[in-house]
Amino acid sequence: MATAALEKRAALVTELRAIEADTVLSEAEKRERVERIDTDLRALEVEARDAVERGEREAEVRSLAQRAGGLVLPGNPEQRQGERDEAAELRAVARGDLPGVDFDLRTATSGSAANAGNTFATSFVAQVQEAMRVRSDFFGKARLLTTASGEVIEYPVKNGRPTASQVAENAAYGKSDGSWTKTNIGAYKYGVIVEATTEIVQDSQLDILGILAEDAGEAVADKVMADLLVGNGTGKPWGWITRATGGVNAANLAGVTTDNLIDLQHSILKPYRKGAVFMTSDSAIQTLRKLKDADGRYIWQPSLTAGAPDTILGTPIMTDPNVVTSGAGAKVLVYGDPSKYLIRQVRNLRVVRSDEYGYDRDVTAFKITWRGTGDLFDLASVKALTVTA
Repeated sequence: MATAALEKRAALVTELRAIEADTVLSEAEKRERVERIDTDLRALEVEARDAVERGEREAEVRSLAQRAGGLVLPGNPEQRQGERDEAAELRAVARGDLPGVDFDLRTATSGSAANAGNTFATSFVAQVQEAMRVRSDFFGKARLLTTASGEVIEYPVKNGRPTASQVAENAAYGKSDGSWTKTNIGAYKYGVIVEATTEIVQDSQLDILGILAEDAGEAVADKVMADLLVGNGTGKPWGWITRATGGVNAANLAGVTTDNLIDLQHSILKPYRKGAVFMTSDSAIQTLRKLKDADGRYIWQPSLTAGAPDTILGTPIMTDPNVVTSGAGAKVLVYGDPSKYLIRQVRNLRVVRSDEYGYDRDVTAFKITWRGTGDLFDLASVKALTVTA
């Protein structure tokens, strides 16, 4: 409507200029026509201005409605319908009757408030995700596949590489398909609920929600990473360490030598060594840091850059509490390329807030959920140093 009004106004301006330039018309005729056109010009200006302002208000309402996203408030659905009319509030904002409305929550996908409640603001979710990321470097180095749903996926697993041979002139090529199997990748659900009383949230001088987010993220990360590293594939993922085949043996952790580590590095093919890392437990680091090369130099090199990993034999080393340190057959150290391990994640980490979960105790609850699994799809990409005692 604004565009149409402005186009009519432009046509009238052209007509007005033609009248002013007309030498045939008398001054009285010009004055009469100019006054009539000027009245129409002012009317079209008002029409265009109103149309633009109306469009701006409608755009603002759409923006607010998108941010609101179907807000739900504490209480049962019947009470919420009678207590708050979001559409009316948005219209009031558009009219200027209200300075603004605070919509910082989004409706959870579940229709049951007692089971889902409200999805909390992004900052809490971001803090949980950061806690999960920091908890284990392995999660960031593995290959991540995010799917929209959690149905079982058949995924190929490479057990052996194809081999090539010399081909004589006019001779048939040899055939080598390597060795392949397949694994079924489903999705397991991990989660935790953390609570905080309304008094703590409102009265604490500390960032209590930040503390809850960090604790929840670490709790979920600890359980998820334990299964992604040492899971046995029964009701849980196949772990990266579990899948690692034996590369080098040693009597025990204290008996590990520099030569053992060199042998472990060369137990996997060179292409895998480019992205390979060592992984062991934090308690084993004390032993490994004392190892020296043939010239008496420590093979351990601490990182001089913040955020960069320490290295051993020039290779990054990661620690994780799930790596065992003793026991016959224990894999006390693994070496391989984490990018050959596939983490299947269903959607993303989900954080839901509910004020109704602990309504009778005046408690706000946060439910953190992660769905996914993992498996190694190239079995030759990681080897283990196994102790025999």
